[in-house]
Amino acid sequence: MATYQKIVVPLDGSGWSERAVTHAAKIALENDAELILLHVYHSPLAEYADTLALSNQADMVNSERDEMKRYLIALRNDLRSQGVKVRGHIINGRDPAHNIINYVRGEGADLVVMSSHGRTGLAKFLFGSVASKVMKNLDIPVLLIHPDKPEEMAEDTSDLSMGEDI
Repeated sequence: MATYQKIVVPLDGSGWSERAVTHAAKIALENDAELILLHVYHSPLAEYADTLALSNQADMVNSERDEMKRYLIALRNDLRSQGVKVRGHIINGRDPAHNIINYVRGEGADLVVMSSHGRTGLAKFLFGSVASKVMKNLDIPVLLIHPDKPEEMAEDTSDLSMGEDI
């Protein structure tokens, strides 16, 4: 039986990504693991925040970041009330997959639970798949929650194991 100590859940603020939190919280409680809520966003204005310090654009960047903090704090507080050991982290970066991978490695996490938006065809080709990039570049288990799957997915988490692309 696999046991986990540190679980990272990448979030983008969508309902789909929040579904992953439900599954990750259950796994965290079963394993007495720490859950890390990770939000990666890209704000082009943030790159220039220092030079825009006196302008409305800097206020917009700070407002966006503050909104994300409130979102993670509310989610964190809800999970803590359920007995989950949880913390949040926000990263501003251009490439969500790259930032997720680096954060997971830096934290020494042993499981990632994330949603897949289920893009196919041209949309997947044009935008890529963050989930796919994360899976291909990490050597730890990645549990994907697909939008077309029912809520009872991952009912028994005692035998989660790492898959392999062929």
